Amino acid sequence: MPKHKPKRSNPTIDMTAMCDVSFLLLTFFILTAKARPAESVIVDTPSSISQTKLPDAGTLTLLVSKEGKVFLDMVGQHTRKYLIDEMNNDYSLGLTDEEKLKFSIAGGFGVPRAGLKKWLDASPTERNEMDESGIPIDTVDVNKSELATWIHRARLAQFEMKKQGVVSDEYVIVLKADKDTPYPAVKRVINTLTDINVNKFNLITTMEGDPNKLNAIEGK
Repeated sequence: MPKHKPKRSNPTIDMTAMCDVSFLLLTFFILTAKARPAESVIVDTPSSISQTKLPDAGTLTLLVSKEGKVFLDMVGQHTRKYLIDEMNNDYSLGLTDEEKLKFSIAGGFGVPRAGLKKWLDASPTERNEMDESGIPIDTVDVNKSELATWIHRARLAQFEMKKQGVVSDEYVIVLKADKDTPYPAVKRVINTLTDINVNKFNLITTMEGDPNKLNAIEGK
C-alpha cells in the first residue's frame, strides 16, 4: 500500500504583532524624549588621558569661553524654578510668571542679573545674536560676585528639592573651559568656587589616547 505524503508548504510568520510593538515603542520614545538645549557658547576643551567619567547625578556647569566670559547652566526644571523664584524675590528682578517659566526650561545663560529679563524676553534666535558679556565675577569681595551668588543659590535650591524628595542627588559642579581660555580667567572661577567653600569639582576634557598604551600596542 503506497504511503500518503502530506502536502508541504512554506512556513509563514505573522509580523503584525511585532510591527505594532515596534511602532508603540517608537511613539513612546518620541513623546517622552527631551531635546537637550544647546550650550550658550561653543567650548573646545583641552585634551587629556583621564578616563574618569562624569557622575550621572545632576550637574551645575560653568562654561568659560576663550574670551574669559563665564556662562552658567544647571539641570532640573524644578530646581531652576525654585531658584529663580528666590532670586526674583531677593533681588527684585521684576520677572513675570511666564519669564520665570522660561528660565526653568532654558539652557545656560551668561548675562548680568540686570539683563536677565531682557534675555528671557528674547527668542532663542535673538539670544544667539545677543552679545552676552558673561556673568560678572568680583574676586575682591565674594559677597558682590554675581557668579558666586548664582552658584550658592543654585546649590541651596537643589538641596531644598532633595529635602522635598523631588531629586535624589545634590549638584555635581562641572567646570568646562576652552583650551584657549587664558589661565587667569579660569583661576578667577576656581577662586570663586573655593571662596564659597566648593572644593570639589570636575574639570571637563576631551579624551585622547594614552601614549603608554599606544606605545605598548605598537611594540607588539
